[in-house]
Amino acid sequence: MQKHLPPVLLRAHDHKGASFVEIIQNCIVYNDGVFDYFTDRAVAADNQILVEHGKPLIFGHDRDKGLRIDPSTLDLEVVVVGENGVAASDILVHDETNRTLAGLLARMEPPAFPKALGVIYCDPEPTYDTELYARVHAARAGDSRTRFNERLRKGHTWTV
Repeated sequence: MQKHLPPVLLRAHDHKGASFVEIIQNCIVYNDGVFDYFTDRAVAADNQILVEHGKPLIFGHDRDKGLRIDPSTLDLEVVVVGENGVAASDILVHDETNRTLAGLLARMEPPAFPKALGVIYCDPEPTYDTELYARVHAARAGDSRTRFNERLRKGHTWTV
């Protein structure tokens, strides 16, 4: 799990806007072993899923488990590729710009689901302040008196 943290921190640092990174760390005083259900090496492969943009949501010791949408509930379900007619093409592909998928991944609770690790959601849109500064800069470009007169005479006007 530790090898996945530096790339996530770099993505959070480079992201324009707010970033939230959950760091899962054992505390021997207050919560010793609380994360063992998915960090213990014996069970980690079956209880955590590394989400990467554009890659299938596959996990498990043999990389044979995956996530797909259950058509009857429209919720995530864990399936085993090759069982009950489940093909590799049925497995969801992670899209970090999909807010709905991010919500589903964030709500996965053990023991029914693995813990999602990686960049779950990244909003590709520019931030509010970036757009605001761009508009202010565009508004300040050129002669303000000329622009003001043009705006006064734009559209339906009449002479009194």
